[in-house]
Amino acid sequence: MILLIILLIPIITGLFLLVLRDPATVRIIALTSAIVNLLITLGLIISVPSASYSVNWDNFMGTQFSLGFDGISLIMLLLTNLLFPFIILSGFTRSHVQIPVLNFLILFTQSALIGVFLAQNAFLFYIFWELTLIPVYFILLLWGGENRRAITLKFFIYTLTGSLFLLFGIIFLFQLTPGLHTTDFSAFNQLHIAAHTQTWLFWVLFIAFAIKMPVFPFHTWQPSTYTMASKQGVMILAGVLTKMGIYGALRFLFPIVPQGVIYWQNTVIIMCLIGVVYASVIAFRQTNIKKLIAFSSMAHISLMAAAMFTLNYYSTQGLLFQVISHGVTIVALFYMVHLIQERTSTLELPHMGGLKLAAPNMAILLLIIVLGSIALPLTSGFVGEFLIIMGLAKLSIWFAVFGGTTMILGAVYMLYAYQRIMLGDKNPALAKVKDIRTLDYFILIPLIAIIIILGIFPQPILNLVEVSVNSMQKLLIPANEVVTLFVR
Repeated sequence: MILLIILLIPIITGLFLLVLRDPATVRIIALTSAIVNLLITLGLIISVPSASYSVNWDNFMGTQFSLGFDGISLIMLLLTNLLFPFIILSGFTRSHVQIPVLNFLILFTQSALIGVFLAQNAFLFYIFWELTLIPVYFILLLWGGENRRAITLKFFIYTLTGSLFLLFGIIFLFQLTPGLHTTDFSAFNQLHIAAHTQTWLFWVLFIAFAIKMPVFPFHTWQPSTYTMASKQGVMILAGVLTKMGIYGALRFLFPIVPQGVIYWQNTVIIMCLIGVVYASVIAFRQTNIKKLIAFSSMAHISLMAAAMFTLNYYSTQGLLFQVISHGVTIVALFYMVHLIQERTSTLELPHMGGLKLAAPNMAILLLIIVLGSIALPLTSGFVGEFLIIMGLAKLSIWFAVFGGTTMILGAVYMLYAYQRIMLGDKNPALAKVKDIRTLDYFILIPLIAIIIILGIFPQPILNLVEVSVNSMQKLLIPANEVVTLFVR
């Protein structure tokens, strides 16, 4: 029952907000809802070893409204409920039209994401997967920036295409269970699919999740969408929504088509590492700080996707740790970008410079966040990326070399951007810029604390996913043997 409560709190609160009119009341209630959900989630992680909720739903397809979790689900659930209080709180800084509707859509998104991460049935997973698209679409369309209609349509078409691939895959898998008539993951995981079928079914499922992450070459919707999106919209997209693709791949590909995973392993890793280098180089060429961070996020996600297919203990641990680390860091970065834009009325690096003279506290906090983004030791980014690169090195030293460009090139373009924004001579146009406010501290200080604490004490997160990581390794060992015979 506790899982159903976590799922329903955001959506019920969001519906209640629609009847309210006072913006301050709406914001406080939305924030309270998100904080309560976070506290329940923390209590679940600390004191409840297992929990589930299930009721019959559709006898024809054997579908159950079934919720549950493992270590991977808990990581995603923790990330979602950790970030949404900050996402909602960031909306306190600026007046928007239709504040009840905006907060309803944000809480609707949170509830749908929780459903994705807790669903134990593929059909239920697909319903929540699609539900996340609806509120995000309207957040982008109604509160986005320049060219929002065309860019939102492109985002919608891309994500809908991925959803159709996923739907086809689920229907195909359902047809393979005629005796069971179910779409439960437990039944799909026990299917013995022929190796030659897995080799093409892998791409049907992988493309659905690759678009959502996104990874090269399915990424073209991302830079323009991130740049156009509102502050809260881009925080949702970069912080949580991209992790849906990672979670979907872990939930579908590895247990259902493990032979396909191993058969295409090197191909996918090379494709992802191309994305790492490509996004890093393009990021360095950007003059728009928001677009620069969008490409930076793509580089980090591509490295995480490569780690997923390395199929060893270190890289899988690093991947799941980096899910939390990247989510926290990218939300802090995009919030800081909003503060800079709000004070300078520009996102163009050539129009900035010397901002630290007018806003020294902002300069200090931005530097810490940047250092976390470039994986400086004693920050959370270092732990995740170090484990990932270790895992890549066990498979191929060249994979590790190209994967390591995320840290090297990332340091180059992030520090260069920091220099263009904060350092240099005093810019007369920015002389009257105000430093960060009290509310900004409430958002940035906790996020920075998480970056540092997880960099120094990463073990709690690593312990949380250890059982799931070991299970994935055991799952892929027999598949590897079958693929070896299949290739011969």
